[in-house]
Amino acid sequence: MNKKQLRWSVVSAAVLLIALIIAIASNKETPETTTDKPASSETLIQDTTTEPPTKTTLTEHPEKEQPKMNETEKDVREPEKAIKEPSTKPATEPPNTVSDASSTQPSTTVPKPAKPEKQTAPSTSASINGGTYLVGTDIEPGEYLVFSNGLTLLENTKDQSGNPDSIVFNVALDGHSHTYVTLREGENFTLKGGEMYPVASAPSIKPTNGIYKDGQYKVGTDLPAGSYTLLVDDQSDIGFYEISKNSRQDMMDLLVSDVVEGETSINITNGQYLTIRNAYLEVQ
Repeated sequence: MNKKQLRWSVVSAAVLLIALIIAIASNKETPETTTDKPASSETLIQDTTTEPPTKTTLTEHPEKEQPKMNETEKDVREPEKAIKEPSTKPATEPPNTVSDASSTQPSTTVPKPAKPEKQTAPSTSASINGGTYLVGTDIEPGEYLVFSNGLTLLENTKDQSGNPDSIVFNVALDGHSHTYVTLREGENFTLKGGEMYPVASAPSIKPTNGIYKDGQYKVGTDLPAGSYTLLVDDQSDIGFYEISKNSRQDMMDLLVSDVVEGETSINITNGQYLTIRNAYLEVQ
């Protein structure tokens, strides 16, 4: 064998050795990768298998865990109730205090309904007693019949200024007498002594014996129209009579005003008002 053949054989042997080493190295890497893969799958399987037991441990004893949560919830809810209960008590207390305050208010306004009674008096048969009244507020405007059981004073003014020009009339009644008055809205009427009624509910003043004495009478309502003879009660005294167009008690509405001495003849028509003082007439 020559040198060339020997060198070639050495080279080929070296190549074969290198190839063998590479094959051995490749064989070693493949099993390592195959062994690593099942190891990771096992760990995955172990991880998945380990999760259920933790879940089962929670589900296996739900009753034991829930009571603990319920107990804590009760502990939390009970203080909430304890806090809410006192909050509802003061909520109910203010209405009681308000009702108590409102209940005391009517007691202060109880004396005031005197005026409403006076306003409703004209529509009823109840009498209106002495006092000062604002017509249209305290009493209704209209015609009234005033009765005297002694000394009675009547005054009607247009306002409360006290000015003499505001006086509509001043009338004085004595003994058992009566007179009509007509009041207008906004006037101030004062009655001292006696009582009065709206004409719609006033007692009748027609005498049962037909003898008309002191007082004012509406012709056509209280006595018939016609011609009459007035006589004085006392022959030693002087009587008095007036005939008016209405019951405003205004001097401008007088038709006749004269004295009665002995016998005095008069003529009266429906709608007129006849006033008699210390005299009388008889209706047959």
